[in-house]
Amino acid sequence: MRGRGGRGLLMACVLAAAVATALPAQAATKDIVLERVTRPHTGGAAASDAMAVSILVENPDGTLVQRSTQALFRTGERLRVKVLASRDGDVSIHNTNAEGKTSEVWRGKIKFGQETVSPRMVLTGQGGREQLHVVLEPLTQPPGGIMGWLTSWWDSLAGKSKDIVLDAQSTEQTTYVLNPAGQGVASTVGIVHAQ
Repeated sequence: MRGRGGRGLLMACVLAAAVATALPAQAATKDIVLERVTRPHTGGAAASDAMAVSILVENPDGTLVQRSTQALFRTGERLRVKVLASRDGDVSIHNTNAEGKTSEVWRGKIKFGQETVSPRMVLTGQGGREQLHVVLEPLTQPPGGIMGWLTSWWDSLAGKSKDIVLDAQSTEQTTYVLNPAGQGVASTVGIVHAQ
């Protein structure tokens, strides 16, 4: 049995379906980053920078195992940082220790679509919360150098600056970061360790 209300409802459903298929679904940051770090960019400079960061723990036998940053680490454990990026460039790792002191730990080159694994690092000290800042540096040297850029990035996290806009998503194993402006990207990975 069909009535006027049934036909109107049918038309509304058809219209809603047409609108839903015409609008692109909002992709998760993880999906966008994975697409950018695996598919070559063609033509000109990349419109955005993307990076995937994971922590690898080195077992006594030398094997590397990916570990969630939600897990507790132990003083003396050896770890490495694995990075995938959307373009070739310079990558650096900075550490802010439990006392709040920041220093550069490592600097190297990264190639598009290739995993870059840092040299081995060891957790030392009394324990606490460490922060590893993984930085895919901007293509052109910013005013004030990379430390000035990092300061601007830290200020943007605290809401003091709007110069750097990051889109980030963390899963249990990996942090995915996207900077739509294409001016470099940084990710902070927190690690809690105890003796």
